[in-house]
Amino acid sequence: MTDPEKKGRVQWDEANIVEIESNKPVRQKITEPKTPYHPMIHDDDDDEGSLSPRGGRSFNECVDDMQRAEDLRNVLNGEAVSSGKGSGSGGGGWSSAEDEEADPLDDEGLEGEKNERFSELRRVHYDEFHKVKELRSLGSFYEEEEEGEDDGASKAETTTSPHSEGRVNKEASMANEKRHEMTRLSSQICNQISSVFSNPTDPHPPPLDLLVTELTGVSRRGARVFLHGVGREGLMLKAFAMRLFHLGLSSHLVSDMTTPPISSPDLLIASAGPGGFSTVDAICSVAKSAGAKVVLITAQPETGSCVKHATDVCYVPAQTMASDGGGATEKGERPLLPMGSVYEGALFVLFEMVVYKLGEVLGESPESIRCRHTNLE
Repeated sequence: MTDPEKKGRVQWDEANIVEIESNKPVRQKITEPKTPYHPMIHDDDDDEGSLSPRGGRSFNECVDDMQRAEDLRNVLNGEAVSSGKGSGSGGGGWSSAEDEEADPLDDEGLEGEKNERFSELRRVHYDEFHKVKELRSLGSFYEEEEEGEDDGASKAETTTSPHSEGRVNKEASMANEKRHEMTRLSSQICNQISSVFSNPTDPHPPPLDLLVTELTGVSRRGARVFLHGVGREGLMLKAFAMRLFHLGLSSHLVSDMTTPPISSPDLLIASAGPGGFSTVDAICSVAKSAGAKVVLITAQPETGSCVKHATDVCYVPAQTMASDGGGATEKGERPLLPMGSVYEGALFVLFEMVVYKLGEVLGESPESIRCRHTNLE
């Protein structure tokens, strides 16, 4: 049985406590400095750019509030200490958090004055925390941050607004309409040019067959081919002369300074869409008098002035300046291909067909054609 005087009291195992204390590691005392924080902003009314507390309250008012809170805490702590001393260890008085967390078995043996200083520093620190919460509740904290976020949100709303979406959709629609317009125009132009080759050429042979036959003969007899045209027709013939050279033929443009003289085994291919030009007439006449064959490409085989100098006529039934009606259509609309564009476009297509068929006849591969291309570009 326990002693009646000790009944209801806590019994401590002193030996166990001594053993635990002897095995405890050395503690390091940590003190926290006073860390007050006062949110400050620039005063717009002050030209010197001085700082003032946020939330419409002055700095001195914040300090006074803190001092009053500190005085109140000191009074409450004093009352708690006096109440604890009067009631004894088993009294019903209350104790502060500092009293509960104080370690009576501190092996460093800090003096009471140091413990009180540490408690004071910690109390002031947490009082500052409550003051920050109070200022935040008044809307003084993060005010500028919230304004920045609102600006960013408004910009995002502007970027994704229905107005901007409508503008993007309108631009996409316009780009799509332009693509459709290009497709429509290119299709109409190609159809107009391709329709030339569906027209009859009687009593003249088809232009593709005539040119392939004549150029095959030039290649087999080792002769040379000369080409001549004026204006845009001349550009088509220059392109054709280049491809004939790639096919292995000895081709020359009449206007070149290195053009050799023409003779009886050679061939002259000249173009006069409207039927005749003074320069084309003269060149065809010289070639014929030199004994060369003359193939005239024209859209007016019956009335052209150059026809009388031609050995063969390559009839291309296309519109030229002589038959465009002055540029106006039957319905008064603007022509898609004005003047001699239909004839000139037909020449380009015709010459490409000739190059393709002639390459087959001569047995020229794409590799052999490419190897003859100049390397001085």
